[in-house]
Amino acid sequence: MTTVEKAADKVAPPQTADPLHEQVEREFTVKARSQREQVFRRFVRNKQAMGGLILFLAILAICWIYPYFYQFGFNDLDATSRSVGPGTNGHVLGTEGLGRDLFANIMRGVQRSTLIILIAVALSLTIGLLVGLLAGYYGGWVDNVLMRLVDLILTVPGLVVLIVVASNFPNLRSATGIALILGLFGWLDLSRILRSQILGLREREFIEAAHALGASDTRIMFKHLVPNMLGSIIVWGTLAAATIVLAEATLTYLGFGVANDTSLGKLVSDGVSAASTRPWLFYYPGLMLVIIALCINLIGDGIRDAFDPSNKRVRA
Repeated sequence: MTTVEKAADKVAPPQTADPLHEQVEREFTVKARSQREQVFRRFVRNKQAMGGLILFLAILAICWIYPYFYQFGFNDLDATSRSVGPGTNGHVLGTEGLGRDLFANIMRGVQRSTLIILIAVALSLTIGLLVGLLAGYYGGWVDNVLMRLVDLILTVPGLVVLIVVASNFPNLRSATGIALILGLFGWLDLSRILRSQILGLREREFIEAAHALGASDTRIMFKHLVPNMLGSIIVWGTLAAATIVLAEATLTYLGFGVANDTSLGKLVSDGVSAASTRPWLFYYPGLMLVIIALCINLIGDGIRDAFDPSNKRVRA
């Protein structure tokens, strides 16, 4: 080592890491969030949506778990407590004319309504997704045939179709049967929504790149198109769930719904005639029906706002 290098070593001390600088870098380093994380944060910060979700989950937990610990079954008859009011002889919400506990029946009704929602939404989603994909992706005569079929079905009032099917097939008047009926006629709006989105997506550069790389039509539809429409599908599913709950209640109220089981619509229908003399038989099931529909709508609105990147109400 030369004399000049030795002198430079004495003058310039060795470089050491600055702890304060490293701390500032760590605190002010911004980590990029994925789209999924941004959607989740927008939804979590939506107070109305989170309130609806928490209340809905609490109702489901109570109605699916608490019946195992409740002293009365939904079909148990208490001959000593017929048409008694809430809080009488251990009946939390009272009983009906045969002595069946109303609270136990409401919990059973929520279970049946939940089953109807799951089956009907799954069936409608499957049919609507397939029809929308085929019509929007292939276009031409496939689009014309499928969309004219949708237009033809839409010209007939949906409630009339449901009543005719339910009246001609009495074996379907169970929770599962009503769910199948609602699901078979609940996919029309979804197919049109997805078709309109696919017409724009299929012209995008990433779809053309997938074609150039030799991807099959099935892979393009389910690997590239469906993920880009996931927000619309989820929003439709939540809003359709609320519509299905009210549609089941309407069918049952008109006498074409669940016959040999309990549902919220059946409880409301049975309690209408006693609304003036035994109001608990009508108002408690009706209130539960309204709360469930409201919660699902709040959740759907929150998901829609979370998937909307231009939404300014809730920050990511």
